[in-house]
Amino acid sequence: EIIDYQYAWGYIMGNERLDANYVVPQWMPQFECRSEARTLIVLDDVWTLSVVDQLMCRIPGCKFLVVSRPKFQTVLSYEVELLSEEDALSLFCHHAFGQKSIPLAANENSVKQVVTECGRLPLALKVIGASLRDQTEMFWLSVKNRLSQGQSIGESHEINLIDRMAISINYLPEKIKECYLDLCCFPEDKKIPLDVLINIWVEIHDIPETEAYAIVVELSNKNLLTLMKEARAAGTYSSCFEISVTQHDELRDLALNFRNRESIDERRLLVMPKRENGMPKEWLRYRHKPFEAQIVSIHTGEMQEVDCCNLKFPKAEVLTITTTRGLGV
Repeated sequence: EIIDYQYAWGYIMGNERLDANYVVPQWMPQFECRSEARTLIVLDDVWTLSVVDQLMCRIPGCKFLVVSRPKFQTVLSYEVELLSEEDALSLFCHHAFGQKSIPLAANENSVKQVVTECGRLPLALKVIGASLRDQTEMFWLSVKNRLSQGQSIGESHEINLIDRMAISINYLPEKIKECYLDLCCFPEDKKIPLDVLINIWVEIHDIPETEAYAIVVELSNKNLLTLMKEARAAGTYSSCFEISVTQHDELRDLALNFRNRESIDERRLLVMPKRENGMPKEWLRYRHKPFEAQIVSIHTGEMQEVDCCNLKFPKAEVLTITTTRGLGV
Protein backbone atom coordinates (compact mmCIF):
# COMPACT_ATOMS: atom_id res chain seq x y z
CA GLU A 1 0.00 0.00 0.00
CA ILE A 2 0.96 3.63 -0.46
CA ILE A 3 1.19 5.49 2.83
CA ASP A 4 2.52 8.98 3.52
CA TYR A 5 3.82 8.58 7.07
CA GLN A 6 4.50 12.30 7.55
CA TYR A 7 0.89 13.24 6.92
CA ALA A 8 -0.37 10.24 8.91
CA TRP A 9 1.55 11.45 11.94
CA GLY A 10 0.34 14.98 11.28
CA TYR A 11 -3.27 13.84 11.70
CA ILE A 12 -2.48 11.62 14.65
CA MET A 13 -0.61 14.32 16.56
CA GLY A 14 -3.08 17.07 15.60
CA ASN A 15 -0.43 19.09 13.78
CA GLU A 16 -1.89 20.36 10.51
CA ARG A 17 1.12 22.53 9.63
CA LEU A 18 3.61 19.79 8.80
CA ASP A 19 5.36 20.61 5.55
CA ALA A 20 6.78 18.26 2.92
CA ASN A 21 10.23 18.33 4.58
CA TYR A 22 8.99 17.01 7.91
CA VAL A 23 10.60 13.68 8.85
CA VAL A 24 8.99 11.28 11.31
CA PRO A 25 11.53 10.65 14.06
CA GLN A 26 12.39 7.11 15.16
CA TRP A 27 10.94 7.93 18.57
CA MET A 28 8.18 10.50 18.90
CA PRO A 29 8.96 13.00 21.72
CA GLN A 30 6.45 12.94 24.55
CA PHE A 31 5.85 16.68 24.39
CA GLU A 32 4.08 16.24 21.03
CA CYS A 33 1.25 14.43 22.77
CA ARG A 34 -0.49 15.40 25.98
CA SER A 35 0.58 12.82 28.51
CA GLU A 36 -2.70 13.04 30.43
CA ALA A 37 -4.77 12.30 27.30
CA ARG A 38 -5.89 8.75 26.59
CA THR A 39 -5.84 8.14 22.84
CA LEU A 40 -6.82 5.10 20.77
CA ILE A 41 -5.21 5.06 17.30
CA VAL A 42 -6.71 2.60 14.80
CA LEU A 43 -4.50 1.46 11.91
CA ASP A 44 -6.94 -0.15 9.50
CA ASP A 45 -6.23 -2.51 6.59
CA VAL A 46 -2.53 -3.02 7.37
CA TRP A 47 -0.77 -5.57 5.17
CA THR A 48 2.88 -5.47 6.26
CA LEU A 49 4.68 -5.37 9.58
CA SER A 50 6.92 -2.55 8.32
CA VAL A 51 3.89 -0.24 8.33
CA VAL A 52 3.21 -1.08 11.97
CA ASP A 53 6.86 -0.53 12.90
CA GLN A 54 6.95 2.94 11.33
CA LEU A 55 3.70 4.21 12.81
CA MET A 56 3.67 2.69 16.28
CA CYS A 57 5.66 4.20 19.14
CA ARG A 58 5.52 4.29 22.91
CA ILE A 59 3.61 7.34 24.08
CA PRO A 60 1.99 7.54 27.54
CA GLY A 61 -1.77 7.10 27.32
CA CYS A 62 -1.66 6.05 23.66
CA LYS A 63 -2.94 2.63 22.51
CA PHE A 64 -2.82 1.16 18.98
CA LEU A 65 -5.39 -1.13 17.38
CA VAL A 66 -4.11 -2.75 14.17
CA VAL A 67 -6.69 -4.23 11.77
CA SER A 68 -5.07 -6.65 9.36
CA ARG A 69 -5.71 -9.77 7.30
CA PRO A 70 -2.18 -11.18 7.77
CA LYS A 71 -1.31 -12.28 11.31
CA PHE A 72 1.76 -10.60 12.83
CA GLN A 73 3.54 -12.76 15.39
CA THR A 74 5.14 -9.80 17.18
CA VAL A 75 1.79 -8.12 17.89
CA LEU A 76 -0.76 -9.40 20.39
CA SER A 77 -3.52 -10.58 18.08
CA TYR A 78 -7.16 -11.52 18.21
CA GLU A 79 -8.74 -13.36 15.29
CA VAL A 80 -12.21 -12.02 14.60
CA GLU A 81 -14.77 -14.79 14.49
CA LEU A 82 -17.45 -15.20 11.84
CA LEU A 83 -20.99 -14.08 12.64
CA SER A 84 -23.21 -16.34 14.68
CA GLU A 85 -26.06 -18.04 12.82
CA GLU A 86 -28.55 -15.67 14.45
CA ASP A 87 -26.60 -12.53 13.54
CA ALA A 88 -25.95 -13.81 10.01
CA LEU A 89 -29.69 -14.33 9.45
CA SER A 90 -30.49 -10.90 10.90
CA LEU A 91 -27.93 -9.13 8.68
CA PHE A 92 -29.12 -10.96 5.58
CA CYS A 93 -32.79 -10.18 6.27
CA HIS A 94 -31.95 -6.50 6.80
CA HIS A 95 -30.58 -6.24 3.27
CA ALA A 96 -32.98 -8.67 1.58
CA PHE A 97 -36.24 -7.58 3.25
CA GLY A 98 -35.53 -4.33 5.13
CA GLN A 99 -36.16 -6.00 8.50
CA LYS A 100 -34.20 -8.18 10.91
CA SER A 101 -36.25 -11.35 10.60
CA ILE A 102 -37.81 -13.50 7.87
CA PRO A 103 -41.15 -12.05 6.69
CA LEU A 104 -44.21 -14.27 6.84
CA ALA A 105 -44.62 -14.10 3.05
CA ALA A 106 -41.08 -15.37 2.40
CA ASN A 107 -40.03 -18.99 2.01
CA GLU A 108 -38.28 -19.57 5.32
CA ASN A 109 -36.48 -22.68 4.11
CA SER A 110 -35.05 -20.92 1.03
CA VAL A 111 -33.90 -17.93 3.09
CA LYS A 112 -32.06 -20.09 5.61
CA GLN A 113 -30.44 -22.14 2.86
CA VAL A 114 -29.11 -19.01 1.12
CA VAL A 115 -27.83 -17.64 4.43
CA THR A 116 -26.04 -20.94 5.08
CA GLU A 117 -24.41 -20.83 1.65
CA CYS A 118 -23.12 -17.31 2.40
CA GLY A 119 -20.96 -18.91 5.06
CA ARG A 120 -21.67 -16.28 7.76
CA LEU A 121 -19.42 -13.86 5.85
CA PRO A 122 -20.82 -10.32 6.44
CA LEU A 123 -19.98 -8.85 3.03
CA ALA A 124 -21.43 -11.85 1.20
CA LEU A 125 -24.61 -11.62 3.29
CA LYS A 126 -24.96 -7.91 2.46
CA VAL A 127 -24.26 -8.19 -1.27
CA ILE A 128 -26.26 -11.36 -1.95
CA GLY A 129 -29.10 -10.23 0.31
CA ALA A 130 -29.38 -6.92 -1.56
CA SER A 131 -29.28 -8.72 -4.94
CA LEU A 132 -32.28 -10.85 -3.89
CA ARG A 133 -34.42 -7.97 -2.65
CA ASP A 134 -37.87 -7.86 -4.34
CA GLN A 135 -36.97 -10.84 -6.53
CA THR A 136 -39.30 -13.73 -7.42
CA GLU A 137 -39.34 -17.16 -5.81
CA MET A 138 -37.82 -18.66 -8.97
CA PHE A 139 -34.95 -16.17 -8.82
CA TRP A 140 -34.28 -17.10 -5.20
CA LEU A 141 -34.28 -20.78 -6.12
CA SER A 142 -31.83 -20.17 -8.95
CA VAL A 143 -29.43 -18.27 -6.69
CA LYS A 144 -29.67 -20.93 -3.98
CA ASN A 145 -28.89 -23.69 -6.48
CA ARG A 146 -25.95 -21.78 -7.96
CA LEU A 147 -24.51 -21.10 -4.50
CA SER A 148 -24.88 -24.73 -3.44
CA GLN A 149 -22.79 -25.81 -6.43
CA GLY A 150 -19.81 -23.80 -5.14
CA GLN A 151 -17.04 -25.08 -2.93
CA SER A 152 -17.69 -25.63 0.75
CA ILE A 153 -16.50 -23.05 3.23
CA GLY A 154 -12.89 -23.73 4.14
CA GLU A 155 -10.12 -21.87 5.90
CA SER A 156 -9.68 -19.22 3.20
CA HIS A 157 -12.58 -16.84 3.89
CA GLU A 158 -11.27 -14.43 1.25
CA ILE A 159 -11.42 -16.98 -1.59
CA ASN A 160 -14.83 -18.26 -0.54
CA LEU A 161 -16.14 -14.72 -0.20
CA ILE A 162 -15.20 -13.88 -3.80
CA ASP A 163 -16.68 -17.18 -5.02
CA ARG A 164 -20.02 -16.42 -3.40
CA MET A 165 -20.25 -12.75 -4.32
CA ALA A 166 -19.52 -13.55 -7.97
CA ILE A 167 -23.07 -14.81 -8.34
CA SER A 168 -24.41 -11.30 -7.64
CA ILE A 169 -22.28 -9.93 -10.49
CA ASN A 170 -23.35 -12.64 -12.92
CA TYR A 171 -27.01 -11.72 -12.44
CA LEU A 172 -26.50 -8.02 -13.21
CA PRO A 173 -27.76 -6.72 -16.59
CA GLU A 174 -24.83 -6.66 -19.01
CA LYS A 175 -24.43 -2.87 -19.20
CA ILE A 176 -24.57 -2.45 -15.42
CA LYS A 177 -22.12 -5.32 -15.04
CA GLU A 178 -19.64 -3.69 -17.42
CA CYS A 179 -19.89 -0.37 -15.56
CA TYR A 180 -19.36 -2.10 -12.24
CA LEU A 181 -16.27 -3.93 -13.50
CA ASP A 182 -14.75 -0.58 -14.55
CA LEU A 183 -14.45 0.35 -10.86
CA CYS A 184 -11.41 -1.86 -10.40
CA CYS A 185 -9.29 0.61 -12.40
CA PHE A 186 -9.30 2.84 -9.30
CA PRO A 187 -6.90 2.10 -6.40
CA GLU A 188 -7.91 0.51 -3.12
CA ASP A 189 -9.14 2.64 -0.24
CA LYS A 190 -9.58 5.77 -2.34
CA LYS A 191 -12.61 7.98 -2.76
CA ILE A 192 -13.67 8.16 -6.42
CA PRO A 193 -15.24 11.50 -7.44
CA LEU A 194 -18.68 10.67 -8.80
CA ASP A 195 -18.39 13.16 -11.66
CA VAL A 196 -15.16 11.44 -12.81
CA LEU A 197 -16.79 8.00 -12.70
CA ILE A 198 -19.86 9.18 -14.63
CA ASN A 199 -17.71 10.92 -17.25
CA ILE A 200 -15.81 7.67 -17.81
CA TRP A 201 -19.00 5.66 -18.25
CA VAL A 202 -20.51 8.25 -20.61
CA GLU A 203 -17.37 8.14 -22.76
CA ILE A 204 -16.70 4.40 -22.69
CA HIS A 205 -20.26 3.04 -22.84
CA ASP A 206 -21.96 5.80 -24.87
CA ILE A 207 -24.72 6.36 -22.31
CA PRO A 208 -26.28 9.65 -21.13
CA GLU A 209 -25.35 11.08 -17.74
CA THR A 210 -28.80 10.37 -16.33
CA GLU A 211 -28.44 6.66 -17.13
CA ALA A 212 -24.92 6.61 -15.68
CA TYR A 213 -26.19 8.14 -12.44
CA ALA A 214 -29.06 5.61 -12.33
CA ILE A 215 -26.47 2.81 -12.61
CA VAL A 216 -24.55 4.28 -9.65
CA VAL A 217 -27.75 4.25 -7.59
CA GLU A 218 -28.51 0.67 -8.68
CA LEU A 219 -25.04 -0.53 -7.66
CA SER A 220 -25.34 1.33 -4.36
CA ASN A 221 -28.70 -0.32 -3.66
CA LYS A 222 -27.05 -3.69 -4.23
CA ASN A 223 -24.21 -2.83 -1.80
CA LEU A 224 -21.63 -3.09 -4.61
CA LEU A 225 -20.43 0.45 -3.90
CA THR A 226 -21.00 3.15 -1.31
CA LEU A 227 -22.01 6.77 -1.92
CA MET A 228 -20.37 9.36 0.33
CA LYS A 229 -21.34 13.00 0.66
CA GLU A 230 -18.49 15.47 0.97
CA ALA A 231 -18.35 17.31 4.30
CA ARG A 232 -18.80 20.67 2.60
CA ALA A 233 -21.99 19.55 0.83
CA ALA A 234 -25.49 20.56 1.89
CA GLY A 235 -28.05 18.25 3.47
CA THR A 236 -29.05 16.61 0.19
CA TYR A 237 -27.16 15.37 -2.85
CA SER A 238 -27.49 18.43 -5.05
CA SER A 239 -24.48 17.88 -7.32
CA CYS A 240 -22.20 15.09 -8.54
CA PHE A 241 -19.28 17.24 -7.40
CA GLU A 242 -20.44 16.79 -3.80
CA ILE A 243 -20.50 12.97 -3.92
CA SER A 244 -17.73 10.37 -3.90
CA VAL A 245 -17.86 6.62 -4.43
CA THR A 246 -16.00 4.05 -2.34
CA GLN A 247 -15.71 0.32 -2.77
CA HIS A 248 -14.78 -2.50 -0.41
CA ASP A 249 -11.39 -4.06 -1.19
CA GLU A 250 -12.98 -7.48 -1.67
CA LEU A 251 -15.45 -6.09 -4.20
CA ARG A 252 -12.57 -4.52 -6.12
CA ASP A 253 -10.77 -7.90 -6.05
CA LEU A 254 -13.96 -9.49 -7.37
CA ALA A 255 -14.08 -7.07 -10.32
CA LEU A 256 -10.37 -7.68 -11.01
CA ASN A 257 -11.02 -11.41 -10.95
CA PHE A 258 -13.60 -10.99 -13.73
CA ARG A 259 -11.43 -8.63 -15.79
CA ASN A 260 -8.28 -10.76 -15.55
CA ARG A 261 -9.82 -13.85 -17.11
CA GLU A 262 -8.82 -12.71 -20.59
CA SER A 263 -5.32 -12.56 -22.05
CA ILE A 264 -3.50 -9.35 -21.03
CA ASP A 265 -3.33 -7.96 -24.56
CA GLU A 266 -7.08 -8.56 -25.11
CA ARG A 267 -8.49 -7.07 -21.91
CA ARG A 268 -10.77 -4.05 -22.25
CA LEU A 269 -9.48 -2.84 -18.89
CA LEU A 270 -5.80 -3.22 -17.97
CA VAL A 271 -4.82 -2.72 -14.34
CA MET A 272 -1.20 -2.59 -13.28
CA PRO A 273 -0.38 -4.42 -10.03
CA LYS A 274 1.23 -2.31 -7.32
CA ARG A 275 4.96 -2.17 -7.99
CA GLU A 276 7.86 -0.31 -6.46
CA ASN A 277 9.39 0.35 -9.87
CA GLY A 278 9.25 -0.76 -13.47
CA MET A 279 6.52 -2.12 -15.71
CA PRO A 280 5.12 -5.61 -15.00
CA LYS A 281 6.98 -8.30 -16.92
CA GLU A 282 3.68 -9.74 -18.18
CA TRP A 283 2.97 -6.39 -19.87
CA LEU A 284 6.40 -6.19 -21.45
CA ARG A 285 5.98 -9.62 -23.02
CA TYR A 286 3.34 -8.07 -25.31
CA ARG A 287 5.23 -4.89 -26.21
CA HIS A 288 5.63 -6.10 -29.80
CA LYS A 289 1.85 -5.78 -30.41
CA PRO A 290 -0.84 -3.21 -29.54
CA PHE A 291 -3.08 -3.71 -26.49
CA GLU A 292 -6.88 -3.72 -26.81
CA ALA A 293 -7.52 -1.88 -23.54
CA GLN A 294 -9.88 1.11 -23.47
CA ILE A 295 -9.05 1.81 -19.81
CA VAL A 296 -5.48 1.64 -18.52
CA SER A 297 -4.64 1.94 -14.82
CA ILE A 298 -1.01 2.50 -13.80
CA HIS A 299 0.74 2.65 -10.41
CA THR A 300 3.86 4.68 -11.05
CA GLY A 301 6.09 4.13 -8.00
CA GLU A 302 9.66 4.85 -9.13
CA MET A 303 8.92 3.95 -12.75
CA GLN A 304 10.96 5.73 -15.40
CA GLU A 305 9.52 7.19 -18.61
CA VAL A 306 11.46 4.66 -20.68
CA ASP A 307 9.58 1.79 -19.03
CA CYS A 308 6.37 2.43 -20.95
CA CYS A 309 7.61 4.05 -24.16
CA ASN A 310 7.46 0.77 -26.09
CA LEU A 311 3.91 -0.15 -25.04
CA LYS A 312 1.08 0.74 -27.43
CA PHE A 313 -2.51 1.44 -26.37
CA PRO A 314 -4.22 2.65 -29.58
CA LYS A 315 -7.76 2.11 -28.22
CA ALA A 316 -7.21 3.67 -24.79
CA GLU A 317 -9.77 6.33 -23.87
CA VAL A 318 -9.18 6.54 -20.10
CA LEU A 319 -5.90 6.54 -18.19
CA THR A 320 -5.75 6.48 -14.39
CA ILE A 321 -2.39 7.09 -12.74
CA THR A 322 -1.80 6.43 -9.05
CA THR A 323 1.23 7.98 -7.38
CA THR A 324 2.35 8.35 -3.78
CA ARG A 325 0.33 11.59 -3.70
CA GLY A 326 -2.94 10.22 -4.99
CA LEU A 327 -4.99 9.50 -8.08
CA GLY A 328 -4.99 11.22 -11.47
CA VAL A 329 -7.43 10.58 -14.34
